[in-house]
Amino acid sequence: MLPTVISREIEEGIKSFLRTTFPPSTPAFEHTLETFLDEPGQVFKGPYYSLRLPFRPALPGELPFEHINFPYRPHLHQARAFARLCGEPRSTLVATGTGSGKTECFLFPILDSCAAHMGELGIKAIIIIQ
Repeated sequence: MLPTVISREIEEGIKSFLRTTFPPSTPAFEHTLETFLDEPGQVFKGPYYSLRLPFRPALPGELPFEHINFPYRPHLHQARAFARLCGEPRSTLVATGTGSGKTECFLFPILDSCAAHMGELGIKAIIIIQ
């Protein structure tokens, strides 16, 4: 068993799987996946692979939190969720990849609201994790 041969076979198998699982849906995306897979270092970096999705950073500016400090520059989808959920909250659906900070999209607005009502009697939030 040669590690380089096994590594190459695994790489080709994963590429084949991705090609068949995610076929281009429009002519504009016809070569996008191929280009991504063939670019060195994007997915395969040796005898292991890693897929990092490029989450867009939020534009510099003020976040809608009044009572808490956000510990880092959020992703764009997080900033949009914060804007919808702080102040006068609106129904919000966040659909994005694993590790992109979906939990924070909802948690920080809840914490900000709880901090705003600190010292008042009553329940501030109920979080149900399933």
